[in-house]
Amino acid sequence: MLGIDFSRPLRAKERSAFEYRRDRLAGAFGRSVVSAAEALDRFGSLRRGLTLRNEFVCLDAPIDENAASDRRAPRRELRPSATRVSTSQGVALRLYLAGLAIAQMTTPPGHRARLPQLEIASFESERGWTDVIASGAISSGRGATHSSARDKKARSVRAALDTLSEAGLVELPGDPGRRGRHEGFTLLHEAGRQLSGDRRPYVVPRLRESSTFAVPAGFITNGWIHVLEDSEITLLLMVACGLHALRPDPDSDVREGEVAIPAWARLRHYGIHRDPFSAARKTLDWYGLLHVREIDRHDDGRAENEDARLHRLALKPDGFDADALTSVRAAIDAQLAR
Repeated sequence: MLGIDFSRPLRAKERSAFEYRRDRLAGAFGRSVVSAAEALDRFGSLRRGLTLRNEFVCLDAPIDENAASDRRAPRRELRPSATRVSTSQGVALRLYLAGLAIAQMTTPPGHRARLPQLEIASFESERGWTDVIASGAISSGRGATHSSARDKKARSVRAALDTLSEAGLVELPGDPGRRGRHEGFTLLHEAGRQLSGDRRPYVVPRLRESSTFAVPAGFITNGWIHVLEDSEITLLLMVACGLHALRPDPDSDVREGEVAIPAWARLRHYGIHRDPFSAARKTLDWYGLLHVREIDRHDDGRAENEDARLHRLALKPDGFDADALTSVRAAIDAQLAR
């Protein structure tokens, strides 16, 4: 995704990228967002929002400073689970979050998650994992070369499950290469792959469990999980988690409800590189999900000093109450009309 400087007109490449995203939301992908949100809604409600453990997005021990810099993103295997499985094209992050949401809708707190026995893809209406993930796949080809949208979605979900298995976030019942190995997968703990010991099963967080945070329920129920890009989702999760951030105090200009996360913590604890951070904070601001307060900036947006690079960030819970598809399309149209 491209970084945006709103003080100047959009470049041709930027405009083309926004037009592509607008057209995608207006086509098969947009229709799939609606059906996927409806399919997830049928599993129940999230009264506490989507509750996540800190380990999913933030490492206790920082990545070695020699293995990461804002000129070089840390290797995936060094990152926390959320940024380890995030990509620009795949659905692994969204599939895992959807799985956690379903587990929290169907399993009491404090109990090991028992996911509904869904097929990867089913011919029945809204009965497969392909139905809870939005996709722009359409049928193509004829005869022996025909590939249905259903089959394409299934391949995408299976590829995502392979990614999640490698990261230690799901357990697949079958051996590699075995037919049906992805069916009946189970969720594992958000911390992902451990250096030693048995893999920990996923247990729905207890009501007052420490070291957790929550994302507003509308993230799931209003389709934001499907519409946002992975870089935007991981930034939201970082702000909601808020560890290693400057907090309000008498000697700080950080206001109540805001966090200011130093660049070293963003990179070495959350695994978020400067470029996706810079782009995502802009888009989330104009989608109405994130308040961004910039300190000591020139009119053209340049920082006056290094400390001013710490943007003050705060989630806007009411923004998640809006329909994601409608909100994002309106925001994109507004930017293209500048």
